[in-house]
Amino acid sequence: MSKKNNYRTVVETQQIGWIQLHTQIAADDTSLRTNTNRNFSERPAETVKVPYGINEAIITFLGTPTNQATAFGWKLWGYRGLHGPAQLIAYGTGNLGAVACTEHPCNGAAVALFYADYLTITAEVWAGAISVVNVGATGVEIATLNVDLIGVSNLLMELTDVGSGTEPSALEAIYCGV
Repeated sequence: MSKKNNYRTVVETQQIGWIQLHTQIAADDTSLRTNTNRNFSERPAETVKVPYGINEAIITFLGTPTNQATAFGWKLWGYRGLHGPAQLIAYGTGNLGAVACTEHPCNGAAVALFYADYLTITAEVWAGAISVVNVGATGVEIATLNVDLIGVSNLLMELTDVGSGTEPSALEAIYCGV
């Protein structure tokens, strides 16, 4: 006769709240594009440290104005280890949608921004899994870029196509992780 064990398995997953991945800008990141040095010691100031134990980054974008035609570009870089070089993870485009952000997810400050509702990956150059969760053409949800970090210690988001014509007049990137 076998005994039943009433053990419960609890899996604890470290989670972090929303963190600023790129502060709000009103023009292209031209300084990052001209920085071709990939050494960790010379990384741009915009580089963000990933908390230890975080394996996946969930990234979204906020900006103004809301409009399906306000397309922007993004490029995500990662640094592995203590002194590893910058490696391109992926790049693509996005559009701001109709979901309003009135309380900033990182600090609770009052804002008048809109979330991206559509993202595309133009190219991925990464061994880990990368996916986009889109909401289609409805514009009433928030699109995210999900990245398996596989050992990344620091992230760098480059934002382009900001500040002129049909581009967003302001844009930033935020992420949370598990």
